[in-house]
Amino acid sequence: MAVSSINGGAAASAAPNPIKDKVASQDDFLKLLIAQLQNQDPLQPMDNQEFAAQLATFNSLGQLIEINEKLGAMSNGQGSSNQYNAASLIGKEISAEGNQVGLSSGSPATIGYRLGANAGKVSLGIISANGELIRRIDVGARSAGDQTLVWDGKDSSGKSVRPGIYGFQINAVDVNGKPITAAGKLQGVVNGVRLDGPEPVLEVNGVDVPLSGVTAVRASR
Repeated sequence: MAVSSINGGAAASAAPNPIKDKVASQDDFLKLLIAQLQNQDPLQPMDNQEFAAQLATFNSLGQLIEINEKLGAMSNGQGSSNQYNAASLIGKEISAEGNQVGLSSGSPATIGYRLGANAGKVSLGIISANGELIRRIDVGARSAGDQTLVWDGKDSSGKSVRPGIYGFQINAVDVNGKPITAAGKLQGVVNGVRLDGPEPVLEVNGVDVPLSGVTAVRASR
């Protein structure tokens, strides 16, 4: 019984597989077709229908390779376009969906939200990074559409909180006390752009915003 060494087995497993690793191309297919024609049995030549089918397969292979190359070029172009579009937003004010707000030291933070209908009462809760409700702000009645609220950066005791990223929750009811739809919006000026991932990410007051999440762009005020 032959026993292979561990190193020998590893070397064999690491050796490339010429059949598995090689990707068929048009030239390979054409060479195979020519070799098949040259070595066919003269007494039993290739059937005309079979030959026509192989030619059709060859044409289809060429078209698929061409389509794949064009799609690759389009993908690369789209990626470059997204990076350029993201970089051009630096210094612009953007809006995006989200329930986060960045608070800077000594500066108030603007919180945006959208109401699905006229509200008789709106309240907004500020949430810390560990999920604690640190303040609730009663806004009062507001009309449907986009709204903003300026948070002074203080908690319910009137103490200024640390700069950082905070979450917020919006509760809204109509004049009859029935809940209405309310969604948070992130607003701010783009301070920077990260291009190291599959999608450009905008940095807005410390909050990361994917480029695909941007809903509006305005000139900074």
